[in-house]
Amino acid sequence: MIAGKRILAAALVLLSLAAAGQKKPKTGWVMLPLPNLGYSTDTGVTLGVLGDVFNYGDGSVYPNYLQHIGIAVGYATKGSWSVHACFECPNIVDGLRLNATFTYRDAMVNNFYGFNGIASPYYPELDLNPGTRTAWYTNHRKHLRVNASLLGDIVGNLSWLGGVVFRKTDMSNFSLERYDSQYSLYQEYRKMNLIRADEYEGGMSLEFKAGLSYDSRDVERNPGKGIFAELYSLSNFDVEHGKYHYGQLVAHFRQYITIFPCRCIFAYHLGLQHQIWGEMPFYNLNEIATPFYPFDEFDGIGSRASVRGIRYNRVSAAGYAWANVEFRVTPFIFDAFRQHFNIIFNPFVDLAAITRTYRLEEQMATLSADTLHPLYQDLKLPVMVAPGIGVKLVMNTNFMMSVDVGRALNPQISDWTIGMASTYVF
Repeated sequence: MIAGKRILAAALVLLSLAAAGQKKPKTGWVMLPLPNLGYSTDTGVTLGVLGDVFNYGDGSVYPNYLQHIGIAVGYATKGSWSVHACFECPNIVDGLRLNATFTYRDAMVNNFYGFNGIASPYYPELDLNPGTRTAWYTNHRKHLRVNASLLGDIVGNLSWLGGVVFRKTDMSNFSLERYDSQYSLYQEYRKMNLIRADEYEGGMSLEFKAGLSYDSRDVERNPGKGIFAELYSLSNFDVEHGKYHYGQLVAHFRQYITIFPCRCIFAYHLGLQHQIWGEMPFYNLNEIATPFYPFDEFDGIGSRASVRGIRYNRVSAAGYAWANVEFRVTPFIFDAFRQHFNIIFNPFVDLAAITRTYRLEEQMATLSADTLHPLYQDLKLPVMVAPGIGVKLVMNTNFMMSVDVGRALNPQISDWTIGMASTYVF
């Protein structure tokens, strides 16, 4: 009898949790104008406005959507501002998806830590130190990116993908009044010719990508089960200098496994981005390749676009592999202001490795040069590891505010980092 009561009680709990996870479909156009509030260890506090507009039609596709328009404008207190706009139409014609984005980002305090990760020494006393007026790891980066991509059905969950990206990147030394602009790692790399004269101030490029995508997710933005994978190659052509042409192989494999419906999900992501031909200019090293850019920042390795717990741009190389592993636990599901809300906690461990170095032999040769600070150290770290935890506030499945806190196990790679964004990292 006692065992039977326990079974009945457990069944009632399961039914109540399942009922709590059921949501009334949203219909029509739903507009979400909100303040653009964020924080990052690298960029500071972000202030601005953002707006997401979703069209759910008659509600039959909810929690997916028919169209999405997003616009975000933000200013970060450590010295950057950005404008980002995106348009998504999952079924612009039968079996064809269109994504398009426009991004302009002016980072007056852009992180530049040198090449090849831990092979570049990190001197914390030189990193934005007002006492000594030193901003050794800083330069100025202006970045314009226009992207359009198509996804077309082949069979089942398999699709072809294609896209084109135009980029214009302007690089210069920082001009911060509180710091001595005569000394920076960016300038020292130019003196040692690790950064070439014709790439020192940036450049323009046109990129084409083509490959395959597999998507069996149950929900696009907040999946509970399924696989989302991509395999494609990209060819990037230097339209300014005519010499820095290169190709990359890009692979992503993401899987979402429901441990308990609506309450606990195990998710992981395996990523690879590897140069296979040509020569990359240094100013393109840190952009994470993706068919679609859901937000303005896509700098790595490190930051919310790749490996949490590592400063953005800390690891610059010609090839990367990385992994994100996490549990997504939802203790609270509720309705308020006629909207559906979830609160999700996600403990995670992120990992990264360099698969192809960048000008490493030239960097090693600088040990014999008379430099302000050594530009190379004979240290190797095959795998970088950064554990942490995040919390998400999700509204109507498709909009979320996310905070992730993490720290690399090796202090040369990173101390504590905090990132706030409006999406999952994968």
